[in-house]
Formats: sequence, C-alpha cells, structure tokens
Amino acid sequence: MNGVDRPASPTTTEDTPSTPGWVESSLDAILTELPVAAEKLAALRAGYLDCLAGCGRAGDLDAEHDACRSAFLGGLASVLDLSAPDRRALEQKLEKLELDISSNI
Repeated sequence: MNGVDRPASPTTTEDTPSTPGWVESSLDAILTELPVAAEKLAALRAGYLDCLAGCGRAGDLDAEHDACRSAFLGGLASVLDLSAPDRRALEQKLEKLELDISSNI
C-alpha cells in the first residue's frame, strides 16, 4: 500500500467543531477592551468559543447563541464587576459577533 489506495480517515480537526479563525480574533478585539488581564479571561473565552462552535447549523441558532452569550456573561461576572451600561455594551458587541457568524454560515 502506498497511501493512495488507503481509504481516507477523518482527522481530529474534522471531528471537533470549531469557529473560523476570524471569530477568535474578533472576540479577542472585544475582550481587550475589558479592564482585566487576558489570563483571567482565558477559560471563559475558550468556553464561549467552544459553545459557539457547537451551535447547530439548523434550528434556532439565535437561541443557541443567546445561551452561549448568557453563560459567558454569567462567568464574566465572577471575574469582573461591570456596570450595567458597560455590561450592555459588551453584550451588544457579542451579539454583533454572533450575527456575523450567522450571516457567514
């Protein structure tokens, strides 16, 4: 067997849902505006990206994004005390990111 005649097998990349690279860079741009070190946000960031990546391609994508955002903001509250206007501004930026994801599917 020379490799050409072997059946193709999926890689781990194909087995694991992920978001496009631009989503990560867009989220990072949003998070750099927060008054907290990136290291403190790393686990929350990863969880949010994983949640977004796991959102279905059919059905109610908005509801799935809402759940991801809600979980992220809930976790963020334990790391950073944002005022109501700052929290709403952050939420709107995340909603815009999610809308961009939806429009690129």
